[in-house]
Amino acid sequence: MSPVPADSPDGPDQDLVFRIGLVGPSRVGKTSLITALLRDSQRLLQGTPVSLRPFGTATEKRIAQHRRELDGSLLAGEFTPGALRGTEEPFTFQLLLDSGVRGAGIRLELLDYPGGWLDPATRPHDRDRDWQACQRFLQQCSVLLVPGDAAVLMEPTSAAQLRAVPSILTTPEVGEVVRHWLKERNWRPDEPALLMLCPVKCESYFDDNGGRRDEGEELLSRVRRVYADVIEAVPAEAPHVRVVYAPVDTIGCVEILHAEWTPDPREPSGMAFAAHYGVRWPARQAVKGADDVLIALCKHLVAAQQRVESDSADVHRSAARQTLHQHLVG
Repeated sequence: MSPVPADSPDGPDQDLVFRIGLVGPSRVGKTSLITALLRDSQRLLQGTPVSLRPFGTATEKRIAQHRRELDGSLLAGEFTPGALRGTEEPFTFQLLLDSGVRGAGIRLELLDYPGGWLDPATRPHDRDRDWQACQRFLQQCSVLLVPGDAAVLMEPTSAAQLRAVPSILTTPEVGEVVRHWLKERNWRPDEPALLMLCPVKCESYFDDNGGRRDEGEELLSRVRRVYADVIEAVPAEAPHVRVVYAPVDTIGCVEILHAEWTPDPREPSGMAFAAHYGVRWPARQAVKGADDVLIALCKHLVAAQQRVESDSADVHRSAARQTLHQHLVG
């Protein structure tokens, strides 16, 4: 979808709006990823007039609520991903990439929704229409983020646990959404498009943020295996789409202690997964890797904005030629 001018609460301006899609299962950490992007942007953009911040009261409240829950959990020395409040209703995060010049900002809209809606087996029958609305939003996005839980990718050790991974991460359903998105992008081959694979909660598998081991190569290998259908669909469906791999330490100060796999007939895979984390002192969120996501997004936004300006210039040139023609033949 091409970016369009938007109106701010203070009146009309020339801010552009870009929609960014999030595709992942319930409680994978979609909200944590957005919060991590906001927090790391402060470090990345410090000393410049540029900032990334929540736009509107609703987004401010949602981000503040998530930060309070996370900070409280870390202060208590108990990080349990399932304890953070999950998304129960669709919610559109609105962020502003503010250049410091009025009317020259870029608005970002990111739709969060219950991850259970991806799987028809867990989607409530009375929410089909809501899910269709979410799908329409996703199809209009020029950027698609696919977050995946690094622990689910890295901790399986048995055949039964490995068999459960696609169900836990809903990779077949994620793949279907991505394919539909790619087909839509194929209708717009001249528009920049970006697909980002973003494992989250990666701090236990890298040694550059307090972790005790470096398994970055293995994490990349497992992402390639688990999301192989998604990766292979790009050159087949929309070769112009850029694919970026960007693992993110969304928490930073936690370390996985052990993973628990238990039989559970209520789960589609027949097995439930829970990761148990310890909190490293001083128990403060230490995001790492979000700058790769931000830089990729900024490059994409610049390219997309240049496309908009080029299209606008073409329109003006066409109008000028038409006016000249009318004068000459008139």
